[in-house]
Amino acid sequence: MKTIRTTRIAGLMAMLVLAGCADPRIGPNSKPGWVTELYAPETLQANRPSCLAGLSPEQMAGHRYAEVSVSHGRSRTYVSALVPASMTLHPHDKVEISPPSCKDGAVPEVVQILEHAP
Repeated sequence: MKTIRTTRIAGLMAMLVLAGCADPRIGPNSKPGWVTELYAPETLQANRPSCLAGLSPEQMAGHRYAEVSVSHGRSRTYVSALVPASMTLHPHDKVEISPPSCKDGAVPEVVQILEHAP
């Protein structure tokens, strides 16, 4: 009887700890990440990231892009993401991007700023 009770309490504590790790502001097809670089237009013309390789010159010229570091378990992936014109980003801002990767030619977009850099 005592071991069943202890097991239930341990399970409940584990659920609470795991639930505390999730950010409720993040959407279902999104991931949090940190801005590592704001691309200058000249940089994109000379050395285009693979995530943006399928975009036309007009698409590249008409928008701003940033490199975002996204955590995948114990490693990090660097993703190029579209920055909406209404958003002002700075290096080290914590942001939400969706989709979280460049699969199937989709270009990730910064959805919101979660935390400004200090």
